[in-house]
Amino acid sequence: MAEWLDTISTHWFWLSLGLVLGAAEMASPWRYLMWIALAALIVGGLDYFLPITVAYQVAMFVTLSVITVFTGKKFMQDK
Repeated sequence: MAEWLDTISTHWFWLSLGLVLGAAEMASPWRYLMWIALAALIVGGLDYFLPITVAYQVAMFVTLSVITVFTGKKFMQDK
């Protein structure tokens, strides 16, 4: 039943997730989702150019999410 999921490239998932989170950021009053969206877009871009397994993609997304959220928090405090 879910065989069509095997045909979808994972970079499209990450890029779509980044765009959905970016759109959700516009509807929310916080500046939190945009940093997670940025992490998803970075993983999607890297996955497009490099052959990365799904496990590494998830680990990279988690790591980049933490880095971008804390960096973004510091960036937003300075302004």
